[in-house]
Amino acid sequence: MERDLWTPRGTVPLGMAPVGYNAETGKTIVRHTLLVSAKDDFGVTHKTRIIVLADPDTSNAHIEDMMGKAAETFKDQVREKHSKRRPTAAENKEIGRTLNDIRTHIRKRRESTTGKIYF
Repeated sequence: MERDLWTPRGTVPLGMAPVGYNAETGKTIVRHTLLVSAKDDFGVTHKTRIIVLADPDTSNAHIEDMMGKAAETFKDQVREKHSKRRPTAAENKEIGRTLNDIRTHIRKRRESTTGKIYF
């Protein structure tokens, strides 16, 4: 029993397969599998498989809604986990001071013949 389901943007349907029987009703439980991909702020693509279990009595709209929510949750998790906020003005100044200290240290080390700083 193949269903024609809408899938969210950025997903690839991998098919459906029976996985077992419902103990209460005796009907087949079907697994719908999707491959979801999302890009983070750095341009890296993250992928995962989403599995939605459904009875034959479950409506297409409900299955599509579960797929959509799962895909959106994954994309939100990627955005949260792999995003980076901009540094504040105070943090920028601290970063600048640290870089200047590193550059000064490198210059002093190059002046020495042994690569060590004695002054």
